[in-house]
Amino acid sequence: MTHQHDMRPIQKHPLNVRIFHYILLLSFLPLAATGLLLYFKPLSQAGMQLTYDIHIIAGVVMALDAVAFTLMAFDRVVLFVSRVFSFSGRDVKWFMVLGGYPQKFLLGKKVPVPPMNKYNSGQKLFGACVLIGGTILILSGLVLWLIPHAAPRDVVYFLGQAHLISGLVLTAFLPVHLFLAVYRFDDFKAMMVHGNVPYHDAAEYTPLWVEKEIVPVTANGEPASGK
Repeated sequence: MTHQHDMRPIQKHPLNVRIFHYILLLSFLPLAATGLLLYFKPLSQAGMQLTYDIHIIAGVVMALDAVAFTLMAFDRVVLFVSRVFSFSGRDVKWFMVLGGYPQKFLLGKKVPVPPMNKYNSGQKLFGACVLIGGTILILSGLVLWLIPHAAPRDVVYFLGQAHLISGLVLTAFLPVHLFLAVYRFDDFKAMMVHGNVPYHDAAEYTPLWVEKEIVPVTANGEPASGK
């Protein structure tokens, strides 16, 4: 059976997830930019001070966003953690062909890709990096900002290096994430606009999620929804 023209909407990202993602994106972009400026120090002393102030404000916003979402949507956080840290042979096969993206972009050919759940293996890796790296950034950033002189010197040095490495890793992931998000435009609109993906898109890219978790459309035509 083909689902090529099945446009029934399936909710992939509820409103609270989208609001969290908006704030996360709007805080991390200035964090990444100012973090690079603070590392390379290309500006005058006044310019670097302004850069530092922006970095602190954006960091506080990201930290409050993460804490608020964890407290208000703890079930979503637990579910997301369980998804991104799951691993199977399908993930190994996905990484062996990198989801088929290099073959598609460079060679114009389509290769078989293992069926995925709600997130593909690359998204799961990025999600794990965001969870771990984001936690490191927030906790180390708070110490480096609030009590850099009260903490032991070795601890401050270690936290500074962890902060730097985590920031660089997440910043390196960012352009790839943004490019593939726009390439998967239905998924991009689901996260940034209305929360829904067409059934045909979900069936093509996330067939295991559709098979195992999607609630069927009701008789009165209510949209399908997923976890």
